[in-house]
Parts: sequence; structure tokens; C-alpha cells
Amino acid sequence: MSLQHEKIQTFILAGGKGSRLYPLTRHRSKPAVFFAARYRIIDFVLSSCINSGIRQIYVLTQTKSFSLEQHLRRSWNYLPAQLGEFVAAVPAQQRISEQWYKGTADAIFQNMNLIEDYRPEHVLILSGDHIYSMDFGELFRQHVKTESDLTMSVIPIKKKEASPFGVLSMDGDHKITSFLEKPQDPSLIPGEGDDCYINMGIYLFRTEALVRMLAKDARENSSHDFGKDIIPAMLNSYRVSGFYFPKSRFGHYWRDVGTIQSYFEANMEFLDHLSTGLICTPEWPIGSLGVRLAPTYLGGDSKVTIEDSTVDIGSTLRSCHLKRSLIGRKVSIDEGSIIENSIIMSRSSIGKGCVIRNAIFDDGARIPDNTTIGVNPEEDASRFFISDGIVVLPKGFQL
Repeated sequence: MSLQHEKIQTFILAGGKGSRLYPLTRHRSKPAVFFAARYRIIDFVLSSCINSGIRQIYVLTQTKSFSLEQHLRRSWNYLPAQLGEFVAAVPAQQRISEQWYKGTADAIFQNMNLIEDYRPEHVLILSGDHIYSMDFGELFRQHVKTESDLTMSVIPIKKKEASPFGVLSMDGDHKITSFLEKPQDPSLIPGEGDDCYINMGIYLFRTEALVRMLAKDARENSSHDFGKDIIPAMLNSYRVSGFYFPKSRFGHYWRDVGTIQSYFEANMEFLDHLSTGLICTPEWPIGSLGVRLAPTYLGGDSKVTIEDSTVDIGSTLRSCHLKRSLIGRKVSIDEGSIIENSIIMSRSSIGKGCVIRNAIFDDGARIPDNTTIGVNPEEDASRFFISDGIVVLPKGFQL
């Protein structure tokens, strides 16, 4: 079901610092971090919007926003404005007060003028820093059928992993009966072992309910956050429903890439999904920057071997070996180098005879001939940034 003709306005929250992804977020916000070597994290939620027929999208930016706004201009500025379609970056503007966004709810409240101008019947609010695909038409159909004031997408995860998220209880009629943000002792799903329902950060509001709740919250001394304040306050007075993501069209995968470890794992899982045809299909493409580059070159005195890996356009590989790695645009890997279990982002350069294992090279990182990474932990610790055993080379790094 396409949502192109429904009265829906969409906001993507993309102002987060992403402190736990440092140093990948040293120069950019979390949604602008590269993923699978060629995409940006925000490309996944934007692709789901476009593929679902959602064509009026505001991206709310704040921290280190230049890289993200530049990416939106270059990659997502193709919708026909004459038809009222757009992907527009909206920087924090202090329209209502002299303070920056104080929370996720406050970010929407400070842009209430956009809702007033468009007057939608429903408002879709999304996080710009998760990896997933979703047909929002499925969410919309349940929202309308259940006559809900708020429908939020939920997914089960193990109790030991649930405390960083909003945890909820839901009855057989999809109604959410309790909600607690980041609990120390998450409540379990009855009869489902040690699984908990968590909030995925995907909200579809009836506009009238959203506006009332935001106005009420703005007058109170709160965190001005959807998870901490808005959702718990709605449970007794409004119909709040859960959309069970695993039973949806693309319900096999969702990832919050909040740490270097989870980011690294998600990149490797992306390879598995490519091999099974579960992601980035012709029917549901993942969009990103389209650039005019030369084709990828594979050559040298001996053969290039590639196992379970991706190589983006414009790269040059000479007599090297890749295994379970993701190679971005315009990457150069010279003769005799071995790259395993690694993410090499755009414009990076690896010299001759290098051995790279369990590493992330951010945009433009360069290493000379005969460099080893991921071979000697003590040597790595003296030269590189390491998180959860993964060596991370920041943007523009040169050894």
C-alpha cells in the first residue's frame, strides 16, 4: 500500500551525537556515519519512506549537521518539488526559545509550525539512526483499523539486552498497557521465556493527540522525551497500540547501531543479508549517493581473490585478498595485502603487503606498505583507537 496520497507528515529525528560511536562521530552526527562502506545510516529509513510512498519528509538536524545536510542535498534532492514532494533538512532554529532541542518530543514541538502549515491527519516520527527496512503502509493500516491515537512499532529481544530501550507490555488486541524507559528490571512477555517487547523508535500519531500531548509536555518540568514522558502519559487517556514488527514484510531485521561493537556486527550481518537476497532488492532498493566514477578495477601481477565481500564503484584492487569485508567507493588496496573481517570506507588507501583484520577505516584513512592491524593487540594499542577489540581509524587518518 503506497502512502503517497494519505495525509501524513513525516519527521526524522537526526540530531543525535552518537557519543558511543566515537571516533566515527568525531566529525559528523550518528545518522551521517557510513554503513556497509557506501551508505549512510540515515539512508535506510529514508529508503523505507520513499519505497512506502512517503514523499514529504523533514529531517531534524542539530549536532555536527554539515556532513548529514550535505549528504541529503547530494543524494536525496531528486523528488519533484512541483508535486509537493521533498526531503528537507531542518536545522535547530530556536523558534520557540533560546535553547536547543531538549529531547525528542521538544524537537517536534519546536517545529510545530511545520505541522500547522501542512495540517496532516497523521504524523510519522522516525529515528534516523537505526538499520532496517519497513513498509510503513502496514503500520498505517493497523493504525487506522484500531482507531489508535498512537501506534508504535515493537520487537521482542532478550531481557539481558532490553535495559537500554523502552520496554512495554501489550495485550492480545495490540493495546499497550505499560511502558517504562530503560528499566533496570525489564518486564517479560508472558509465556515467551526471557523475551521483552521494546520500542523501536517508530511512531505514528493522530495529529490532534500529538499536538495536545506536546503542548501539555512543554508546560511541564520533564525530559521532553517521547519514551520518558509522552508515551507513559498517553496510556490512560488515549489508545496506544503496538505494531508487531516481526510479522511485517521486512520483520526479519532491525538494529540499533549504538556502539562500535553493534555497528561492526551489523555491517557483517549486512553481508549475510545480501547473500540471501533479503535486503536491497530491486523491489525495495536502498538509496544513497549516485556519483560518476570509473568502474572498479581488479588487476595486478597475480589474481585478486574476494570471498563474501562487497566492493563499491571506483575502487582499485591489485593482487590482494578480501574475505568478509565491505569496501567503499574509490578505495585503493595494493599488491599482497590481506583484508579480513573489516570495513574500509570511501577514499581509503592501503599500501602493499598489509594485513588488516577486524578493523574499521573511516573515510579517507590511509596506511603505508607492510602495515599490520588486528594481528598484534599490544602493537595496535600503542598506535590506534580500539573499541571492543575492533581497531577504528578515524576520518582522514594517516600513519
